[in-house]
Amino acid sequence: MCPVCFSGGDAVTRETLNAGIGVLLGVTVVVLALFARFFLRLARRSRAAAHLVDHQGEHGGPSLSAVASAKAEGRPDQQRVA
Repeated sequence: MCPVCFSGGDAVTRETLNAGIGVLLGVTVVVLALFARFFLRLARRSRAAAHLVDHQGEHGGPSLSAVASAKAEGRPDQQRVA
């Protein structure tokens, strides 16, 4: 068994160990929060991109699915989609 952890040691050692544990927990929480923020941002962008793909054909231009099916059938596309 660790004599510092279980017997108490002196006050300075205990405070230092507690501060180190606090710093490590803080870094872990910050990293996990940044990962969660990153994945939420990816989900929002994916939802926005799906909305654009679904509604692109309504504004006069061909939809991406129409262009893809025309290319699969060997027909040239009439408009270029950016």
